[in-house]
This record gives sequence, C-alpha cells and structure tokens, in this order.
Amino acid sequence: MAPKFVLVALVSVLALLVGAIPTKVSAVTAVTEPAPTYSTISIVGEIFCKSCKLTGYVDYLDASPVDGVLVRVSCFDKNWNYISNYVNSVPGGFFYLSWPDVANFIPERCGVYVDWSPLSYCSKPIYGPSPVGGAELYLVSEKNVTGGTEATYSPGVIYVERERWNVVCPNS
Repeated sequence: MAPKFVLVALVSVLALLVGAIPTKVSAVTAVTEPAPTYSTISIVGEIFCKSCKLTGYVDYLDASPVDGVLVRVSCFDKNWNYISNYVNSVPGGFFYLSWPDVANFIPERCGVYVDWSPLSYCSKPIYGPSPVGGAELYLVSEKNVTGGTEATYSPGVIYVERERWNVVCPNS
C-alpha cells in the first residue's frame, strides 16, 4: 500500500510543478520614458576663427570670436521633411535661434552649419563626425518658463579656419 501512496504523492507534486510551468513564452518589453515635450526650443552657440589673433582673441582656445557669420540649423522633422532656419552671429561670436516648430523638433536629426563668414581668410568650418553632417546639437539645459518648459540645445563652439595653408591672418 505504501508504494501506491508514494506514487500518488509524486504524481500530485509533478502535476503541481507542470501546472506552474508556463506553456507560452512571452517577451519582456523594456519600459522607456517618453521623450520630453517642450514649449520652447532655443539653439545657442559660438563661432571662433581658429589660429587668428583678432579682437577678442582667447589664449586657451587659440581663436578669436567672429561676428556676422551666417549660421544655418537644419533638421529632418518626424516626416523626414528638411527644415532650415538661419541666424547671424553677433559680436562675441554668439548666435541664438528660437526653433519655430517645437512639435516636430528631433535634435538627433539636426546639424548646425556655417554657410558664410565675413572673413575671407577664415571661412572653412571645422565639424566633428555627425550622422547628419554639420555640428551636432546637445541638450544644455531645461528650465520652467511661462507656459511650459524651455529646452536649450547647443553645438558648443564651432571653429572656422583658413581655407588654404598659405592664407595669412591679419594682425589686430
């Protein structure tokens, strides 16, 4: 009689274990945070002429700020339409642009370009590697403003250099 009892007990335990094993395998999906939505997007940066000692020369950069540079910010939107906006740098080499189409702004699909420099001897832009060309945008800050959140993006400092090695920078 004992062997039947042991056999029934083993079958019962096995049935419990098999019942606990899932019959379907389901994939686990990672939980991702939705991309933040902004009410305002600003793009800021600086343009410097590399290796020319002009007004405002900065030793540690070995460069001088350039005003009047035509800067273009171009992006592919959600539908892969190409959108460009332009701004000129001001004294100190700074530029500021407010992106008009906040809903379709995707910074990974944007590049910042130097289209024209007023300095013929310092007009060749230097860009790092970028998937869309030009200088990449990086999120610098987020802050609460009236009506929502403002995001500020920047490519940092964009350098322009001499087009040819034999072009001479003027002395300031």
